[in-house]
Amino acid sequence: MNSSKFFFPCLVLMGLQYAASAQPLENILVTGTYSPRTELTSSVSVLDAHEIASLDKRHVADLLKTLPGLLVEEQGGPGGLTSVSIRGGEANFTVVLLDGVPVNDPTNTRGGSFDFGNLNTALVERIEVVRGAQSAIYGSDALAGVINIVTRRPEMGHRQSLRADVGEDDYYNLGGVAQGRVQNFDYTLELATRDDGNPVPGSRRNSDSANLRAGWEPALGHRLTAGYRYLDGERKSFPEQSGGPVLALNDDLDQVDYEDEVLSLSWRWAIRDAWQSQLSLSRFEHTETFDSPGIPPFFEVPPNGNETDFTRDQAQWVNTLQVREVVQLNLGGDYRREEGDSAGYVEFFGDRSATDYQLDRDVVGVFAHLTASPLQRLLMQGSVRYDDPEGFDSETSWQAGSRWAVTDVVSVALNWGQAFKLPSFFALGNALVGNPDLQPEQSESWDAGVNWSPLSNLSVGATIFFNDFKDLVDFDDASFRNVNRQNVESQGVELQSTWSPRAEFSLRAQATYTDIDVKGEDTVLTGRPEWTAGLVAQWRISEAWDTVLDYQYTGRQWSISRHTGAEVTEKLDDYHRVDWVARWHPVNQWQFRVAVDNLLDERYETAVGFEAPSRALRVGVVYTH
Repeated sequence: MNSSKFFFPCLVLMGLQYAASAQPLENILVTGTYSPRTELTSSVSVLDAHEIASLDKRHVADLLKTLPGLLVEEQGGPGGLTSVSIRGGEANFTVVLLDGVPVNDPTNTRGGSFDFGNLNTALVERIEVVRGAQSAIYGSDALAGVINIVTRRPEMGHRQSLRADVGEDDYYNLGGVAQGRVQNFDYTLELATRDDGNPVPGSRRNSDSANLRAGWEPALGHRLTAGYRYLDGERKSFPEQSGGPVLALNDDLDQVDYEDEVLSLSWRWAIRDAWQSQLSLSRFEHTETFDSPGIPPFFEVPPNGNETDFTRDQAQWVNTLQVREVVQLNLGGDYRREEGDSAGYVEFFGDRSATDYQLDRDVVGVFAHLTASPLQRLLMQGSVRYDDPEGFDSETSWQAGSRWAVTDVVSVALNWGQAFKLPSFFALGNALVGNPDLQPEQSESWDAGVNWSPLSNLSVGATIFFNDFKDLVDFDDASFRNVNRQNVESQGVELQSTWSPRAEFSLRAQATYTDIDVKGEDTVLTGRPEWTAGLVAQWRISEAWDTVLDYQYTGRQWSISRHTGAEVTEKLDDYHRVDWVARWHPVNQWQFRVAVDNLLDERYETAVGFEAPSRALRVGVVYTH
């Protein structure tokens, strides 16, 4: 890449960054490590319960847009797929966790990327993001990073609340929660139902969900926890790349019904003061029925559909040893079993061809993770992991990082890591395009960051990153199947700043520049703009009133359409979006709020022919007892 092309935007952004500001985010606690910590060397971001409630977004993806380095790709309205990529990688290069349980589905056509439209923001208490190659911690799939969605945790005593949100275009989100903690027992039970309405023609999604968590400390040094989440939903939308409601040649829609179940169990035992052991078991199951009319004139995308059933069972054992006061060692192993079953079809000129497959695989892994502070101002971390996946060669992943407080106001960090991703079941087994000879995709990444905190209420940071993705799975027109061939490099800079000039007012700014180069090919990657930026302003007007204004900028990005019967690549216009929220707390038990999404009624497309929802009003109420 031309160096001037890279460093000039860096300098411009760094200059802007010193003028930006925001409220400090909490340090990461449970993601990117085998045992909870208050600090990591990796590049991390955290959205806590206060900020999630203040932003009051419709979708989790809208929350993620406020963080640097995360690129959100949307397919029009709520019924379309919503995926998130980190630092220019594919969306399926990101491991998505729900309370620590991986929920990526390798049977889908996107190679295992997660649809963030499935998550209800009302159930989310915390979001933790770790950027960079993370296979040394999480094994397969974490080529670009990890996003961990954490649901609500109980406090002492008992608490119950009911909430209702309604809005234009038949939108509603209703739910309730009961949670509490008494002596050695705690619990959380949440129920929710949501209908995203019809803000965009032909795009709709509704779902029902339940979330149960319980914890018990039967004896000193022992803690048992259990969790269960259920989701049942359906969505409708114009087929992806069909030209959407603006350009599609007919109004036939994709129809999708899906169901998720997540079960987790864990036992933590403090064997000695310097030795803790934790055994964790989890299961993720996703079933889906998908039917698509295709894209006329059907040469590129004929009618197709499938019924899939995927299950992932995982067991992990972690031992945390405090070797010395400044040295901590994590040792352990895990086992993963994945099973995928798909009954599908593709229809050519009235004749259906089966695309069925049934695959399973086991992966056994062992790992070691070291954290040390040899000096008071120096934090060092390193991980090594060995995975033995069934049907593939073994993989050894490494990761190392350091964070050094150079002075009381300046700190620097440097990180490097390797990662791999096993081919998805769809890429391996689909009877039409699958290739059982595919090899794992690989990545190597590094980042270097600096943080400056000249005042207790002001922090400014910049991080330069580089990713090298190799052997990426791609569709080959000549052989009409998936092959390993692409080599993609992404590099750029992430800038963020926080400032609270007064206790009742804060600003948080972020900006990201990403340059992506597909080596040896004259092609572009869709859904990944070079520039994104944002500014969140929070103001507590009085004891009873507070308000948030969120501004987000998304630069021009490439998008593909096939509505003409051939693949056409277009560059979408950049856009500016402003969301506004106000909350009123007349008494402790009641909270009322009003939100306006897309306040300035910006007209823009998130894909060719898929217009984003226009300005929409929402109102809500929460009663807590």
